[in-house]
Amino acid sequence: MPKDLPGLYWDAARNRYFPESSRPKAPPPLPVTLASTRQKTAAKPAPTANASPRRWHPPLHSAVRGLSTECYTTQLRDRHDLLCFHYATTSRLSHVKIPTLGHIRTFCSTQINDHTWRFIGDDQGWLYSDKDIVNEDRLGMHHWSSDLNLQPSSPISSMSISGTRCVSTCLGPGKLAVQDLALPERMFLLNLNGVNDIRTSDLRGRTLVLGASKKAVYIPDIDASNSPQYLHTKSDVFAIAQERTLVFTGARNGTVERFDMRMAKQHSTKLFDARFGAVPRSSVVHLALIGDHEMLLSHLNGDLVTFDMRFRSADPLKVFAGHVNRDIPNLGIATDPAHDFLFAAGQDHRIRGWSLRTARPLDPPAPAPGAHTPTNPFGAPFARPIVALQVTDEGGAAGPSLWAAADHDLYQFHLGQRAADGL
Repeated sequence: MPKDLPGLYWDAARNRYFPESSRPKAPPPLPVTLASTRQKTAAKPAPTANASPRRWHPPLHSAVRGLSTECYTTQLRDRHDLLCFHYATTSRLSHVKIPTLGHIRTFCSTQINDHTWRFIGDDQGWLYSDKDIVNEDRLGMHHWSSDLNLQPSSPISSMSISGTRCVSTCLGPGKLAVQDLALPERMFLLNLNGVNDIRTSDLRGRTLVLGASKKAVYIPDIDASNSPQYLHTKSDVFAIAQERTLVFTGARNGTVERFDMRMAKQHSTKLFDARFGAVPRSSVVHLALIGDHEMLLSHLNGDLVTFDMRFRSADPLKVFAGHVNRDIPNLGIATDPAHDFLFAAGQDHRIRGWSLRTARPLDPPAPAPGAHTPTNPFGAPFARPIVALQVTDEGGAAGPSLWAAADHDLYQFHLGQRAADGL
């Protein structure tokens, strides 16, 4: 092959020289993540026969991890594996275009008594709700209408529902809408001075926690509008969760902190901070508490892992391989109400699913030859990144559903059902 000349390079495919400035750029290297380092460790060759054996005693937390993953009966395991297969082969889909003014950013659904409420927020600050209560098992029969513009041109960043209360937040000045679904006409706006860019929220009963710029905000009673408490994190809070009197935050700088609200003076405890090691730090974009002792973390670099909160170990309890992300903080992620399954949207416009018990992926079947419209949520990529995911189980013919929203599209995948089942 001809050698490269000064200022020129040889293109073998086109059989000629081109200026060096026009040389195609190499694809960016894959980020070094917790998942990739674990794969390298697992791929290390076994010791040779001449190598001196080492006595190894597994730490206590490793033994407990094995129990937490495998200690359930064969019957339950087989039933779970069968459910994984049915979910992976889902093909029944309902799809509708929502007439939002901006692109959809958030979606939330809940059921109160016999009434199902669905809400959407767009990137222009508008809140929408589904007013139609007729034929609720048929998505196309629903009637969506705009309710309120929370903040013009400020994206609706989160929605959180607990009981009959619904809280919606937006980026920009600290502003949120609070609605009592038992009295739909009752809605009030709350302004938080000194709070900016609320990105996430978690409502439990009447207690609300918010993730904002450089701090978290704790409101013990949303109805009484008590004076909020500020939990300073020194970095923007992208993810948040609460459990009883504990508040957990995930920040832009990758730090996970725990605050105990029973303490008169707030001091945080950093969790799993040694997990990065030689891996570059990455923002925590999602945080959720799973079961009695697990914490699920999603990072901006694509890491999707759980940790055991009973121990200080920085080694992940489970790694959910295959998730794709580089720099999008608001990709959809959801778990089912029973905490058996995890679903995450990737930057490659795909949705992936895993068993939360085993971390094994849900493998969809190969698309049929000549198929025009993919109806499996884990099959072909979508036209745009999925920005909101939620799993609901409303009973009846709908069964458990995976909701996915992007652009102006709302998809309802009836998990475990085939297209013929809905006819």
